[in-house]
Amino acid sequence: MQKLREIFGLPVLITGTGTQIGEVKEVIVDLEQAVVRGIVLAGANWFTNDQGILFEDLSRVGSAAVMVRAAYAVRDLTPAMMPGTVYHLNDLLDKPIYTDAGLSLGILVDALFDSATGEIKAYEVSEGLITDLLYGRKVMPLPEAQVVSQERVIVPDTMTNLLIPESKEV
Repeated sequence: MQKLREIFGLPVLITGTGTQIGEVKEVIVDLEQAVVRGIVLAGANWFTNDQGILFEDLSRVGSAAVMVRAAYAVRDLTPAMMPGTVYHLNDLLDKPIYTDAGLSLGILVDALFDSATGEIKAYEVSEGLITDLLYGRKVMPLPEAQVVSQERVIVPDTMTNLLIPESKEV
């Protein structure tokens, strides 16, 4: 599994020519479907909507670059944005996570996904700098039900028992 935050800033290259067509500025995720919908490219015109590439048009998401089959895959991603289920990843990161029973689980610092399918598998959770240094971060499987507000994420209380150390990833 790969961390979504790690693809920010990666160059987007055309597989056949090696031409760079941009860099990853943002990732669009659909939490209801638990998938990556696409990437937004940096340097889009200020007077246009987000220009990006749908996940199914990507050839590969690697650790050093994102590969795309052809430049024509770049499009306006506004139609991919459906209210309520689709978010920019930066709108989710660094939010506190609470259970529906009122327990704080930590801060959502990243999401782990399968780079071949785009399926989002888990959240990476931090309980604070000191705890991260002493014990490491934890991984929580993606909850089937969750509420995302402007300030926080609410997950079922059962997720408390599913937090595991990051080294034993889901």
